[in-house]
Amino acid sequence: MTLLSRLITWSTLCLTLGAFPSQAQETDHLSLNGSWQFQPIASPVNVTPQLTPPENGWKMIKVPDNWYRQGHDISGFAWYQTQFKLDNAKSSKVAHLLFHGVDYAADVWLNDHYLGHHTGYFQAFEFDVSGLLRSGNNQLRVLVNSPLEKPEDWSLHKRLVKGIFSHHDTRPGGAWSERGQEKNTGGIWAPVQLQFAEQAALRQLQVTPRKQATQAQPDRWQIETSAQIRQHVSHETSVTVEATIRPENFSGNTMRFSQQQALKPGDNRLALSFPLDKPALWWPYEYGKPNLYKLELSIKDASGKLLDRQAQIFGVREVKVDDGLQWHINGRRLFLRGTNYIGTQWLAEMTPARYQHDLEMMQAAHINAVRVHAHVTDQAFYALCDRLGILVTQDFPLLWGYSDDPAFIADARSQAKDMVQALQQHPSIISWTMHNEPPWDSPWMAQKYPDYQPDINRKLDELLYADISQLDPLRVVRKESATKEHEWMGWYFDHWLAFSRPTPTPWSTEFGAQALPNLKSLKRIFSQDLLWPDNEEKWREWEYHNFQRKETFEFAGIKQGKNIEEFIANSQHYQARLIQFAVENYRRQRYTPVSAVFQFMFVENWPSINWGIVDYWREPKAGYEALRKAYQPILPSLEWKQDEYPVGATPQIGLWAINDTWQGFEHARYSITLYRDGKQLDQLTLPLEMLPDSGYKLRDYSLPTLQAGQYLLKADITGQDGKSMGKNQYSFSVQ
Repeated sequence: MTLLSRLITWSTLCLTLGAFPSQAQETDHLSLNGSWQFQPIASPVNVTPQLTPPENGWKMIKVPDNWYRQGHDISGFAWYQTQFKLDNAKSSKVAHLLFHGVDYAADVWLNDHYLGHHTGYFQAFEFDVSGLLRSGNNQLRVLVNSPLEKPEDWSLHKRLVKGIFSHHDTRPGGAWSERGQEKNTGGIWAPVQLQFAEQAALRQLQVTPRKQATQAQPDRWQIETSAQIRQHVSHETSVTVEATIRPENFSGNTMRFSQQQALKPGDNRLALSFPLDKPALWWPYEYGKPNLYKLELSIKDASGKLLDRQAQIFGVREVKVDDGLQWHINGRRLFLRGTNYIGTQWLAEMTPARYQHDLEMMQAAHINAVRVHAHVTDQAFYALCDRLGILVTQDFPLLWGYSDDPAFIADARSQAKDMVQALQQHPSIISWTMHNEPPWDSPWMAQKYPDYQPDINRKLDELLYADISQLDPLRVVRKESATKEHEWMGWYFDHWLAFSRPTPTPWSTEFGAQALPNLKSLKRIFSQDLLWPDNEEKWREWEYHNFQRKETFEFAGIKQGKNIEEFIANSQHYQARLIQFAVENYRRQRYTPVSAVFQFMFVENWPSINWGIVDYWREPKAGYEALRKAYQPILPSLEWKQDEYPVGATPQIGLWAINDTWQGFEHARYSITLYRDGKQLDQLTLPLEMLPDSGYKLRDYSLPTLQAGQYLLKADITGQDGKSMGKNQYSFSVQ
């Protein structure tokens, strides 16, 4: 794993820009969301400023949304257009047209004036339209292009920075099939609005808390604020810049600052710095409160008239990772219990409420960190992670192979900078990863691609790493999510019991197995005649929905059973067993060397059968409960190495106490109870003193000579008050 070898510390804040509704109130604005006209174009278009759309053939489409969700299963070009009215007061103001997200490329015209081009699905982008608006009717046109990758580029030399949205195991059709680019994600998927100001407009507001500790003032921070002020008069003026910093989700004092600023015509840079002593720090939810501040910045003219106002919400905290790749927050070490996340295949499908539901399910499963896997999601997700105190490791949308031509490298570098500038304000985000399993780190590609070369994308990733390290020196930046971190024992190779071996890396960022959803959900995916696959045609439909037949039956050894109910039970049992076994083995190696684990995957991002422990309709599988149990902060971990035993065996089970909290427990108790076929055979209770942030083996527990039957071993850690702090169990059969 490539990582900064020196000690890295950073502090940051959270920005909720645009797509999260609470921030839109800070600026005078007009929403352009609603019903637009829409027309797909059958052939490629040569875009020029003089290009006009067809006169006839228009349909209606909802904006914002992905066009597939609106019934248009297309790829390539499509026209959008809408009309809106303004009064004279609005049309004469300083105005910016803001798009919060268009997949993938957009060319924009306002009142037949060509505004420009933008490429990239996840970024907000804007145009200064001051002087182009009319009193009365106005017309906005957008030509959107969401192309397919070319067949000759698929999939080692791709050219679209779309990550999992154009190529992934979990998208419709899977990763490498001929149908792997179906159900295109194109469209104006996020809100569109006009933002208004008076003669000067605030843009590009950034706030960065930096720790300025001294021996005399160890808790001193500096709040560095920068912005652009765009002046729309032809002479220099003087304005008053006012700033307030107040607690946003807790009680505390409000701080106010002001200064005079001379503005020349055009763009002006604003830089302010405010001291903040003994701030209320932002903490992950298990360790404290995710305290947030709100900074409001306004500009007023000489008469005191408000010209524009912007606001950001931020959190003050310090994170570092040491040479052993152990994470620390605000000076305290913590173990990351994580998951990989793709909330949806079509971003417009998610709402703040749906993101919150997913994140609360994660918290209920004791997950404290999320890897946003090979894509950038909506701003609402990151704002909620800030508020809920959930850590995020953020991938840039590159996975597997891409073109090495200069044009693509330049585009990728530009979009990587866009990602960091748009998201670097969020305290929840703790790292950037530039490329998932790049070709130069994936020797398995040599067997898959005849034109594979071991240095494909190496230069690209080195440039991305250098760019982002310079742009955001206060965060961890990684070139790649390495294949050695992706421990797929029991699915793509080896046996799931191989997780008992010592883990070679401090971070395991992918592990897991597929499982079928419950019968109700499966019936929503397949018609009755496809529900029981018993011929090649039916299996092909299952495989289109991501089911991996070879891995399921040959590598994992899952039995199909006699009916669909048995198949579901066998599949979910396997996933749950593997997850519990893997996680407990990782956690028993805490800091020797393991410091972070990320199960793959939390939810299924479309109606499919894949690695989610929660299906597309948010129904949990057995794997969800297995992860919840294995991720308990206080865990009585049971060290076992077999799933079945012969009659007459006398195995020993290692008894471990793991405490991820920062609290010690001097007078705890550790109890073990053994059952056979539902009847209690034995019980043992041990005194336990647990240190904060610790894990150790108490002793071995020797089972009696085993007879045929089904055994269950239950473990419980209780506090001095007798209340349970963590429970666990292990079942096995004897034949």
